[in-house]
Amino acid sequence: MNDPFDETLCDRSLVTPPGDEPRPPERSILLVIIAGSETDFGRHFVLEREEATIGRDEGNDIVIHDGKISKLHCAISVVRGGRGVESIDLRDLGTTNGTFVNGEPVARTTLTAGDKIQVGDTILQLSYGDEIDREYHARLFQLAARDALTGLYNKRHVLSEVEGQIRISRRSGRPFSVILLDIDDFKQVNDRFGHLAGDEYLGEFAGLLTRSLREQDIAGRIGGEEFLVILPETALDGAFQLAGRVRGQVEAFVLCRRDQEIRTTISAGVCQYEPGMRDASELLELADQAMYEAKKAEKNKVMRAALSGDANP
Repeated sequence: MNDPFDETLCDRSLVTPPGDEPRPPERSILLVIIAGSETDFGRHFVLEREEATIGRDEGNDIVIHDGKISKLHCAISVVRGGRGVESIDLRDLGTTNGTFVNGEPVARTTLTAGDKIQVGDTILQLSYGDEIDREYHARLFQLAARDALTGLYNKRHVLSEVEGQIRISRRSGRPFSVILLDIDDFKQVNDRFGHLAGDEYLGEFAGLLTRSLREQDIAGRIGGEEFLVILPETALDGAFQLAGRVRGQVEAFVLCRRDQEIRTTISAGVCQYEPGMRDASELLELADQAMYEAKKAEKNKVMRAALSGDANP
């Protein structure tokens, strides 16, 4: 009977000499938000730089929308050597509310995979992941942030983005504007062609709207046939011109379905954020009033919000 451990039976070509073992490709270091704001839940960040800062100020590498987090809260350093990652170190940056790891307050500590970092009400978990893991977390975030029918951002997420733009504008002084738009008489589309046709039209409308925007613009569905567009670093005139182009494109668009043609128009209100506004609700209320005026003016129109006695042209 052959000895299974007899060296003469071993194919030495299949044996890798010690020290020459092939190393698997280095996986990414991930931070995933697992608790906190619903608009941030599921977001993940890849730690690629030697140091990344976490805070609520937009200048941080990782920005967390949490009012209990300091503007500059903590920093994570990744020490790499010849064999890959040697250590991942976290330090608190003198915050009032503190930084916690696995429930314990820390000023400085070394992290390991699975550790939970709490800043304010937000908890991030440290892990390693490959491309599949990154895609998985990105997909989870998209499911939480996107409207299932149109693929645009959902109401909760897009309203959170308005708050974020207000913070940026207050700090930098740069303008931003919003467009609130509504598809005119959309109920008649559902009544005449059916809800499936109405859903198909909404999907096509979302695509038309997205193609009209810049990469940095943000579009969301906030109601059945009501949509909100955020235009960073855009003053009122630029937003008004864009809304006018979208209005014209929607008027010209025809959805052909089963030998039927579906056409609609939109009414839109445009408003620029002003430093004197108390919050996002005031900005959106002014945009909504302008949209209501467009509806009253026979629809298929774009109106500017009236600020400080200004009137629409």
